[in-house]
Amino acid sequence: MFTRRNRSNLRQALEYAGDTEIRSLRAELTRRQERIAQVELELFDARAGLAVFERELEARIRPLERRLRELQANLTQARHRAERRAQWGARLEAEDVPDVVEQFHRAWTTRESPPPPPGPPEPAADQDQLKQLFRELAKRFHPDLSPDPTQKRWRQDMMAKVNAAYSAGDLQALERLARQPDQPPPDRPKTRQEILAELAGEIRRLDSLLAGLENELDRLLRSQTVKLQLDVSMARRVGRDMLGEMASDLQLQIAQTEAELAALG
Repeated sequence: MFTRRNRSNLRQALEYAGDTEIRSLRAELTRRQERIAQVELELFDARAGLAVFERELEARIRPLERRLRELQANLTQARHRAERRAQWGARLEAEDVPDVVEQFHRAWTTRESPPPPPGPPEPAADQDQLKQLFRELAKRFHPDLSPDPTQKRWRQDMMAKVNAAYSAGDLQALERLARQPDQPPPDRPKTRQEILAELAGEIRRLDSLLAGLENELDRLLRSQTVKLQLDVSMARRVGRDMLGEMASDLQLQIAQTEAELAALG
């Protein structure tokens, strides 16, 4: 049964449905919302993929890089002390000469526990469904798509649930969220001028938001880590283990640095 307010809202909606200017602005707004949802999804996936790659780097490459930097620092000190010994000879006190072998031995044997490997990827079909549903829900619930403080708080709660479900790969949870209403009901019907002003303001705000998101995505995709991630992925397609090659090169540099340190010791 309709209340008086519901009947008024319905009458107003029917009246404005034929308003060409309002229809045009709403179409513009929808296009921007869809683009924002798409960029948000691309950002989300890029960050998630980068996090997985960073874990692999930490397990295979980063400890070797840190070890090499430490050994190189020790080598610089050892060279300096060797120069002092050559210059001062017996006058250099014995305690000034460090035990370099012990230093690089400790540096080599200090190991950090690698993080656990990422779990198996979701099937491609499920991933496609997750992405499609996430994109639709982001368009509906993203907090930045409403300037109203009350709706923003409501949207923040809904979007947090959407992000959590997407991160967990929980398709059923996303489907349950899809059955929720798009927004809380308005307190009162809006005048035509209010609707026009609100739509125009939203279009300007979303244009600014979209520019920021696209810039952020562009910076992320141009980062050195993402470029390395792409190179590693391309190498794997032709059977190369690029990270393994990098690890072997670092181990060679470590061995060479160890040998020079031992000679200076």
